[in-house]
Amino acid sequence: METMKKQLFIFDLDGTLIDAYQAIWKALLYARSALGYPPVDFETAKRAVGYGDKNYILKFFRQDDVEQARTIYLEYHLKILNNNISLMPGARDILEKLKQNKRVIAVASNRPSRAGLCILENLGIKDFFSKTIFGDQVKQQKPDSEMISKIIEELGINPRFAVFIGDMTIDVATGRNAGVDTIAIPTGSSTLDELRESNPARLCNSLFDVIDLINSGVL
Repeated sequence: METMKKQLFIFDLDGTLIDAYQAIWKALLYARSALGYPPVDFETAKRAVGYGDKNYILKFFRQDDVEQARTIYLEYHLKILNNNISLMPGARDILEKLKQNKRVIAVASNRPSRAGLCILENLGIKDFFSKTIFGDQVKQQKPDSEMISKIIEELGINPRFAVFIGDMTIDVATGRNAGVDTIAIPTGSSTLDELRESNPARLCNSLFDVIDLINSGVL
């Protein structure tokens, strides 16, 4: 990672800033039950997150059930979202620190925008972000560079002064494809070893470690 202060901090959502795994798992169980499928365990459901709802449903349903399953899943997921989501440790702290330091903050998530915006609103963090881009607002989802490139272009910031923070190997690949440094944290669907092998610009244990880098002037 280049030793220069970053102006733009782009965050992934699930597993990075927010924990919605219970809402995802419960909605998956509900949809599988409705269509006569057996339940799946929490870890299996969690490990499959991050590639967008269409790809998520494809992992757990037969092709001819996918459309119906996705409709049932999304409706139930939105219904139970408010009571089954929380901020990840350090999330509000880092957003407040960046705002105090007059940095620009954005979100790049493969989630559908309806659910993503609902989460930001319900957790009281929507106003921190200058730009949010979700999976249904681009032609190509992560790991394609479109989301990150669009944010950088619309905010008018040089990619060298941007950093992407995520919890998955897909996030590291996305940052690399967009030509921006990526900080990976093992708080979501990818393991520490998987993240290390993906070779991010920096690997941190948590958002609190990223805050330390901001406080020390590294970021």
